[in-house]
Amino acid sequence: MTMVQPLPAAPGALMSAKSTSAAVPLLRVEGVNKSFGTHHVLKDVSLDVRLGQVQCVIGPSGSGKSTLLRCINWLEVPDSGNIYLEGQPMGFCWSGDRLREMKARELATSRGQMGMVFQNFNLFPHRRVLENVIEGPIIVRGIDRKVAEREAMELLDRVGLTDKARAFPDQLSGGQQQRVAIARSLAMKPKLMLFDEPTSALDPELVGEVLDVMRALADDGMTMVVVTHEMKFARDVADRVVFMDEGRIEEAGSPAEIFGAPQRERTRAFLGRVQ
Repeated sequence: MTMVQPLPAAPGALMSAKSTSAAVPLLRVEGVNKSFGTHHVLKDVSLDVRLGQVQCVIGPSGSGKSTLLRCINWLEVPDSGNIYLEGQPMGFCWSGDRLREMKARELATSRGQMGMVFQNFNLFPHRRVLENVIEGPIIVRGIDRKVAEREAMELLDRVGLTDKARAFPDQLSGGQQQRVAIARSLAMKPKLMLFDEPTSALDPELVGEVLDVMRALADDGMTMVVVTHEMKFARDVADRVVFMDEGRIEEAGSPAEIFGAPQRERTRAFLGRVQ
């Protein structure tokens, strides 16, 4: 795999940049491109996400939103471009003065800094709710089982599901399963939460309970990138809204700017259909 330049020439370059604190975003995406066969899905996508910021990514289906999230946490490897978390390149680490690709365990540890909530929950069906939540902390973070269980119960309380700790996923509603998925991601103590259309697989009456948990996370200062079709959530909760179409970021700004006075005709046409 080829890593596109520029990358810092030495680890000191990253460390000095990181030491400037507020000048460095928690997440930086630089010129990312991704293709599947002949289909160019992401086209030179760049964005910054600051600590404590909520960014909502909106746009029509097939615009590359989900692929962008999967590239951010290296579930998909970009064809070109760079992604940094706290100034450190995703998928790579320093060996002396050279960058090398991360080994599988190193990548798992790095990826654990980002919680990912998918459309379809992805819970282990044969394991109880508590077991789903504690597996990552025990295997990846290496913490004691009793500590993991205590932290898991605190998180299940946070999402309103302590009474479901011994249940299996198929005994839960879709909204409950998604709240377990959020607790499972939080159990890794991520610096950044990624949400890939977390309500799209839910019945309409269950959407609110998941959005309420996400609103609470935003109120608590969690840094979040949320791919969503929930325009009201994006308007009410986001600090910044990004509109994507055909693999590109067409427009980005505050909710007031994007929803109240969009500059691009494509943005206006999309919002005219979905609002």
